[in-house]
Amino acid sequence: MVHQHFMLVPVFTVTENVMLGAEVTKSGGFLDRNTAAQRVRQISEQYGLRVDPDSYVKDLPVGVQQRVEIIKLLYRQADILIFDEPTAVLTPQEADELFSIMRSLTDQGKSIIFITHKLREVLDVSDVITVIRRGKVVGTTVPSEADQTTLASMMVGRAVELELEKNPAKIGDIILQVEDLMVADDVDQIAVEGVSFDVKAGEILG
Repeated sequence: MVHQHFMLVPVFTVTENVMLGAEVTKSGGFLDRNTAAQRVRQISEQYGLRVDPDSYVKDLPVGVQQRVEIIKLLYRQADILIFDEPTAVLTPQEADELFSIMRSLTDQGKSIIFITHKLREVLDVSDVITVIRRGKVVGTTVPSEADQTTLASMMVGRAVELELEKNPAKIGDIILQVEDLMVADDVDQIAVEGVSFDVKAGEILG
């Protein structure tokens, strides 16, 4: 399982994190880091994970740390991988890279259980969608037969409108008026000087 909050030791290298609990030893009972590192490189190349086995986890971006968690599972020859809210800590670019890795994993015979509340992601990456509400399965569907509104309704147990029809905002009376605004920064230098503006009810500030 790849937890939402990673289970890594920051001061260990990638190899040391991966082999923790499944240590490879050589004569005399010493850790065989080289053999483990070679296996990490092999897994990294096979699944397009691009991780340096000798890097320290504390120096890695969040997206790469998540790849280390995935390698930990593959190192143990797991066939079913559970990802718990995996994009919650990722930038959009990192999320796209994760989805590419997930497709590589499934193409090579791995099964993935992908847990998320983000409906667009569900529809983009899933083969089968199961909705759980209050600990019980309330429905199963496939992306070709579902949309975000359908899934949202299953999640909350009632009809949901994701697009609201709103009348144009009416600009009303002045609710805030500022004249000759002056602001000093942390070292008492003038950062803003002589700014004046009005804010009217219903007006959107840029």
